[in-house]
Amino acid sequence: MALDSNKIADNFIDQIKQGSSPTPKIDNTVVVTDDTDPSAIGGLAALGATIVGAGVLAKRIPGARTLLQNLKKDITPNKTFTPNKPVEEIADIPTATGQSSELITTPSKELVIGRSRIGEVQNIPFTQGKGYTEANPLVGSATFDRIMEAPFEKGTAKQWSDWLVKANRADLKIATGPLTGVSRRVSPDELDELNIIKFDKQGKGESGFLKVMDDQKMEVDRETLLELVKNSPVNKLKTIRLGVRGDPEGDFISIQSSFRDAVNKSGVDTSSGNAEISEFVERINNNLRKVINGSYAQKESIPSGIYTEIQDDLVKIGRLVDNPQDFSKILVNFNRDLGKYNSYSKKLDKPEFLRFRRDKSENPNFYPTYKTGMGYTYKMDAGENFVEDVVFYPGRVPNTAKGKFSPIDEVHYIDNEIGFIRYDDLANPKLNERFGLKPNARHLRISEIQTDIHSPQFSDNKATYFKRKINPFNRDAELEILKKQRAELLAKKEPFEELGRGISGLTKNQRQELARINYEIGQLEKSGLSKLINNQVIEDTTAAPLSRSWPDYAAKSILRTMAERGINAVSVVPSPMNKAIKMPSFSTLGDEINYGLMDGKALIKTADGSIKKTNQLAVNVAPFAKLAKQYGAKFELFPMPKSNPDKPFKVIAEYTTRGGRDGKNIKAERIHYNKKIGDQYIYEDHVGAANSYDEALEIMRNREGVIGDRGKLIIKEMGSGNPDLYEKVPTLIASDDVLRKFLLPMKAYMKVGGFVDKTNIFKGLL
Repeated sequence: MALDSNKIADNFIDQIKQGSSPTPKIDNTVVVTDDTDPSAIGGLAALGATIVGAGVLAKRIPGARTLLQNLKKDITPNKTFTPNKPVEEIADIPTATGQSSELITTPSKELVIGRSRIGEVQNIPFTQGKGYTEANPLVGSATFDRIMEAPFEKGTAKQWSDWLVKANRADLKIATGPLTGVSRRVSPDELDELNIIKFDKQGKGESGFLKVMDDQKMEVDRETLLELVKNSPVNKLKTIRLGVRGDPEGDFISIQSSFRDAVNKSGVDTSSGNAEISEFVERINNNLRKVINGSYAQKESIPSGIYTEIQDDLVKIGRLVDNPQDFSKILVNFNRDLGKYNSYSKKLDKPEFLRFRRDKSENPNFYPTYKTGMGYTYKMDAGENFVEDVVFYPGRVPNTAKGKFSPIDEVHYIDNEIGFIRYDDLANPKLNERFGLKPNARHLRISEIQTDIHSPQFSDNKATYFKRKINPFNRDAELEILKKQRAELLAKKEPFEELGRGISGLTKNQRQELARINYEIGQLEKSGLSKLINNQVIEDTTAAPLSRSWPDYAAKSILRTMAERGINAVSVVPSPMNKAIKMPSFSTLGDEINYGLMDGKALIKTADGSIKKTNQLAVNVAPFAKLAKQYGAKFELFPMPKSNPDKPFKVIAEYTTRGGRDGKNIKAERIHYNKKIGDQYIYEDHVGAANSYDEALEIMRNREGVIGDRGKLIIKEMGSGNPDLYEKVPTLIASDDVLRKFLLPMKAYMKVGGFVDKTNIFKGLL
């Protein structure tokens, strides 16, 4: 039965007033097996091999549309403005229409005067005129609204370019209604990726649809530009989410310990006792070790041959001992944890566009499960609820030979991959101690926010990357015009060729005209679109969406994840305690720019080749600082747990750096350490936590092959209050009230999230 939209809106408001989180609508593209509460175990929902749409990176809010409709009484009634005489554009002063005079431009003789259509979108901004419906992607467009509010229906390309470039202003904000004060500036990134116009450093058109129209002296109507916005590739992005719940390795190790206790309690001497029981015990121990190893790697589900043998042997032992209830309980717990793990290890069905090549043959370049999994050195260990979100473009890339982007490096998972985010979370009692948050408040730790399609611009492949950066989207309109232009030039050239006398037989004026035609044809052939103009395709393109907005996009998706799962803190793991320790490569800078030093600041290389610490936050850290300021969250250096505080036995990899060899990198803060002994600097990386010493030994057994010679494994007992359990790193901390704001719409091309600015627009509701 359909729900009444007004009731949904009232429910949304009531939930906020009552201090609870607005309930996100469950997206039916997310595979959830047996969960009724997304926060039931470790606060994660739908962490298996699932495909989620852009609506999961920016999940729809029930009743958001009607929420704003119910608040219309606070909005100044809009009256569209039709200019009847030339008016010079002046300062951003609100007018009686609810617009600003900034929206009124000086018409020229070429301008087809019309009226601003701002009234159609003013009360439902950023939604491409659709409003806040469940079908509307929440990565909407300020560009759409800017085009709608233009006071002309048709104009020259230059007039449209000027209109759009003037919208890249910090002071351009919504003037009325519940969203008063929210930025509506138009990002050059969005205009570029929509292929409407790409501006150079001087603010002049460099390429794109409007540049071609300007070159051709052609007028452009409003509807044409609106169609380009509707075809935005960002609106089509999807996410594959891979992951597990809780700590599966720890769960199975606990079952192993319980099994050993039950065997000891039974009084069976497995070395000389009942041969049949001894066989069962040995086989269960061996199979449990295989299960533990597999659940640590998290690369695939537990094979049925292994777990059915464990199940059968537990039943058989239970029939032969005096304490069958102990083995029955172990079987129940094993089946529970097995089902939990395997349900999140299902293999994906390949998306249709990835399943086959253009020639209908199978496409091998699709990886439906982890490529790296646990134990991969470039990530934090000892966490829980490990997740990998892989963002990709779900379809053939238009106007390209292969139908896909061409990253300089190989993709990690699938074709048309934009980037991926690896993270986990842990309980952090420090959050309750410091801020009075709930006792079980959790802390999310981000090991990677990476994009291979865009990161080569920082490497030796920079020239190749930018040479191939030809936007394949929204090309049809300009291509038709360029093809027509080329055909007209060839037609003009034909009479000269038909003369048959060669250039020496032409008059001076004819030679000049032919030279002009050949020049114009040559200019077309030299352009990046030359193959497209000749009815061919682009061989390679690196022009994937979010080339300059990926860190912002990733940060916003993480904040929504936190809100959906009730996680109160998030940190980007700094390079000095991650890659610099476990995969050191100090000849180049990269992670110090992307992930920062221990205080979050970036390290750069100067013109003379030396390295210098900046006052700027690293690329992946800066968005969280901006979003914290915007939404009223805290952003500060805060203790982040290195392993589960509730499990006292820590398995630690000690990484040792000698000051003599790497002294300059230690001095430059590129390598982090916890203690110094002589000229040795030692960092303690927690790779696991256990409830007992024996369980810690089992974890250590799994880590030996992973750590290798790079670190020395030890076991330490450590309480939750021990400062050695934590590292102070830049952290965003959000109370439950702030988390609710993260459920509100966020926009891809805004430097900050979306519907919350310096002032809290929902203050009246909270």
